[in-house]
Amino acid sequence: MTAEEIIKKKKHGDLKTAGVMLGISEQNAYVALKREGSKYHSQIVDILSRVIGMREKLQQEVELSK
Repeated sequence: MTAEEIIKKKKHGDLKTAGVMLGISEQNAYVALKREGSKYHSQIVDILSRVIGMREKLQQEVELSK
């Protein structure tokens, strides 16, 4: 998932979750996502891709179980 796709799909709390996992603030996580040259950019993209993917998977499972 690219940074642009992540920005479109992210929900409230995703950046905070990723920031906690990396030991940085939510604002620093946002800046790292926007700046491709940032020290944490690749890690933020990876973590957010996984967070978004897991949320989408859980949503599908809940819908199927209804």
